[in-house]
Amino acid sequence: MTTALFHHCQSDTRRDTPSDLPSRQTPADHECHLRDAPHLAMSTDHHPNFLQNTSFKKFGKHIQKRQLDIPEYAASFVDYKALKKLIKKLSATPVLAALHQGPNGEPLQDSQASLQANKATFFFRLERELEKVNTFYLQKEAELKLRLRTLLDKKRGVQHRATPASKLSSTYVTLDEGFRLFSNDLDKLQQFVEVNQTAFSKILKKSRTKELYLSRAVDVQPCFNRDVISDLSDQATTGLLELQAWAEGEKIAYTPAVELENRVQPSAQDEEVDNQVFQAINAGNVGLVREWSSRVAASPEAAERISRIFLTTVNHAAPAAQEVLYATGLVDFNFADSINERNCIHEAAVCGKADVLKAALANNANIRAPDVYGRLPLHYACMHGRVDMIRVLVAAAPDTVDSRDLDHFTPLIHGIVHSQLGSVQEMLQVGAIVNQTSSTSHIPLNLACQYGSAQIVQQILRFRPQILPDAEGLYPQHLVARFGGDTQILQMLKEYGVDMDQPDKLYQWTPIFHAASEGHLECLRQLLDFHVDPAALDEKDLNAMYYAAWEGKLDCMQLLVQAGAASGAISARDPMDLQPVPGEPPPLTIAATPTQAHPDAENIPSLELPPPIIPLRRYGHNFLDTTKTFIQLSFGEKEGEAIEFYGDSKYPAARLTISSKSSDLIPRNLPLPIQDDMKNLSFQIEDLDNFSIDFDIFPTFGSKVIARAAASSRVFTGKASSSGDWHLELFDPRLRAIGRVSFHYQVVTPFHGIPLEITHFATYWKATSQVENHPSNLITGSSLSGDFLRLFVQVTADGVPVLYNNWSLPSSRNDLVSRLTYQEFRDQAIQAGLGKGVIKDLVSAGIDRDNLAAAQQIIAQSRCSLESLLAILPADLHLEMHVCYPTRAEEEAMRLGPTQNINVVVDGVLKVVFDHARHLRELNDSPQRSFVFSSYNPDVCIALNWKQPNYPVLLCNELGVAPEINGDAVLNSNIVTNCGRRDMSIKESVRIAQSNNFMGLICTSRLLDLVPSLVSSVKEAGLVLMSDYSNDRARTRQPSILSLPKGADGLLLNNAVLRFKDQIEQ
Repeated sequence: MTTALFHHCQSDTRRDTPSDLPSRQTPADHECHLRDAPHLAMSTDHHPNFLQNTSFKKFGKHIQKRQLDIPEYAASFVDYKALKKLIKKLSATPVLAALHQGPNGEPLQDSQASLQANKATFFFRLERELEKVNTFYLQKEAELKLRLRTLLDKKRGVQHRATPASKLSSTYVTLDEGFRLFSNDLDKLQQFVEVNQTAFSKILKKSRTKELYLSRAVDVQPCFNRDVISDLSDQATTGLLELQAWAEGEKIAYTPAVELENRVQPSAQDEEVDNQVFQAINAGNVGLVREWSSRVAASPEAAERISRIFLTTVNHAAPAAQEVLYATGLVDFNFADSINERNCIHEAAVCGKADVLKAALANNANIRAPDVYGRLPLHYACMHGRVDMIRVLVAAAPDTVDSRDLDHFTPLIHGIVHSQLGSVQEMLQVGAIVNQTSSTSHIPLNLACQYGSAQIVQQILRFRPQILPDAEGLYPQHLVARFGGDTQILQMLKEYGVDMDQPDKLYQWTPIFHAASEGHLECLRQLLDFHVDPAALDEKDLNAMYYAAWEGKLDCMQLLVQAGAASGAISARDPMDLQPVPGEPPPLTIAATPTQAHPDAENIPSLELPPPIIPLRRYGHNFLDTTKTFIQLSFGEKEGEAIEFYGDSKYPAARLTISSKSSDLIPRNLPLPIQDDMKNLSFQIEDLDNFSIDFDIFPTFGSKVIARAAASSRVFTGKASSSGDWHLELFDPRLRAIGRVSFHYQVVTPFHGIPLEITHFATYWKATSQVENHPSNLITGSSLSGDFLRLFVQVTADGVPVLYNNWSLPSSRNDLVSRLTYQEFRDQAIQAGLGKGVIKDLVSAGIDRDNLAAAQQIIAQSRCSLESLLAILPADLHLEMHVCYPTRAEEEAMRLGPTQNINVVVDGVLKVVFDHARHLRELNDSPQRSFVFSSYNPDVCIALNWKQPNYPVLLCNELGVAPEINGDAVLNSNIVTNCGRRDMSIKESVRIAQSNNFMGLICTSRLLDLVPSLVSSVKEAGLVLMSDYSNDRARTRQPSILSLPKGADGLLLNNAVLRFKDQIEQ
């Protein structure tokens, strides 16, 4: 018996929309400014913003990866896998026997009681998991509170010194490291909480009592109370800021005055003297050191003070000065720092002081003592490539060869991660384990492939390791392809016998998928040289060509075409296909469970009819009214990170909050680093002249500002351009510049003119599906039909729209159209025998509606104004207004600047079109002309769409055109070429079109023929898709509506005629 409670409680493992495609993940070190304390990146898996997109991922794999990233928490994560198995067991087998009997003692087939028995079993296990998570959280919370209290006490103590120490002092270094380590561990705890909270929600996602159970049993647990972690984060941030101020000689206190009064007074005199001795040792002042040690030797705390000074000066001290301390016989080599818990041997391994190590061993120092990270001296020796010291340490303690720290890193793993070939060779020689020993351990070969060191991979392969998948389900060959490693590694793996067509255990991707989607051309070329299958399919029946096109990796697409990947491209999935997904049971409700109703009742058929399949029409699109201005911010468009911190100011566990003083704007929070799906933000404001934006950096789970920047209205009110790139300095609370924020902005002002009244001029419409199990935003019908003649429109320097298809006129001066006034443009047209007279002659002779391309050739070169053209052309001829405007890259590369403000250009075009529409309406017997706008420039399309709701906008994309015909080269004398053509990834095109409510995209037929499955991806995003056949040289016959890829909505012929299906669903 299957119940509604357990139906589909397991996570959805299918990726159903373009937004859930894997994106690039790069290795990181998560150093958090902890000296010599790198961590393997706690990655967010394939998909950015992992907690917000887990519905599209295999959550079981995700949680397993998190357990490997935070090994000390691994045993306390919710047992998601076991709960899923329990759900399947209770759903697929007969229900548990209910403890319910009839009046005579015989069992009663009470389905409701049986259901309750199943529920009791499930919720009993669920509550035990909840207790486990909560108990562990409370334990870690108590530990962190104690650590923070200790750090704050030590910080308060040093703040009472008469003179502050520098940032090079041991006191500052250890406290700074302690605060940052605390913040890092607090971040781990919060990640642990969020992953488990997501797990409970997903386990219950199909339960009818989900929200009730979450609110009454899960969310009320202490572990899901964010206030505690937020408060701890604020205290740590405040403490670190005060410490930094103290080290730089500033007496700044962010803590309350009452707290300052209650500080414990330290023994400042001895600490001041010790600080002076510390400086003397580093400077090599042997005499002062000898005098101090002789004076201190008789004191009760002599051993502690001398040992502390010896420990803190290991890194930088002159050997002669340290020899004086050693000669006192009071140095305790097991003395450890109270914060990082490192002793002399740890420090010696870090800086390579073999003499200190020798002395420590001679004095029976404990070389097995772990520091606060769980690391032994051997870990640090491998980390820094101290081969001679590795030999000594292994000889003294051979049982530490495979010791694991708190990150489950062995010394060998540290050598691999830090690319220390000598360390790796030495550890392999002494017998370090090269195979995975448990599910919570890292795999040396996989990490070596991820970090891309061919020599290290070669050394590991000599010891015959097993080829195993990591926690994410990726094998070594997948990691090389994914991270773009040295192709020699692929060659070595191939010779070792690794299968280069091995699917991973995440999405069933072979290595070629990873290389193609990430754009790693050399890896892809090497894989193809191995004759891997270029047409292999993943779990969604998509091939590598699809992902290369989706990510816009044109070079990889060309390689795959040469390898024959196109022949393996599957046909487009029919967006209207309503067949159930294989392996998924049909939806059930609690009504499907038999009850104790009258026996004949179950034979009575339901009289409930399904709802009628009626398309939902949507008219026009959202647009700006006359009081609003649209501002869009984009992060990460240029090379480099959007947020960059200078020097040692590193805040990996942080978030960016973007807000404005405008009361109606909601602050936006972006986790750092900013992920792909959160890189674009938009605002609609009323007063641009008084608009400003604040950029605040906070700890991820705290409320204490780390840094701040502000963009005033001056950034957005420049008259010369409506868009641009901007950098702002980030200032900390002490007004020091510690980094910068970089972004691209675009400003769209409302249409400066009289818009078309919606009550008098009908907007276009599109119909979307209402069919169950069917994308709700799939366009199934539209008011667009028939042929639209493409016009290439530019705007002169004085704002007059004209017709011309190239940036410049063919004169000796090579005049740019955008730099000429209309009078200058018109004069040159008259000299060339062109102008509106050419259009009049064309119309008088009659336009052949079956050969509009011939008419377009004449119109494109006519050098006529748009206003004149519209007045002359027959009113029943529909027009596509293709606006030519260079992108910033084209402007710089072709020296087309300075360009006009996009708002001025678009307003000029719209004014002419609107005036013409009003004129036609005044002529009662005149047909109403239909318009469609298009452009290759996304900024132009955004402006066109936001300034009016009456006419649809299509974004053009050149991706997929063969390189020899990309650009302005003439392919066919019968086809008019135009300026401003560009390509971008399909992913980016869909994102821009979706977020700005475009009607759809125009993509090349070559691309859609190579990757037919792109059609359904674009359609499922709620967009119309047109196929551009203008540069398709392979076709010998004229394409038609019947030759379109399945699901496409129309075609562009000869760069001249945009032809829509009469009904999109045909």
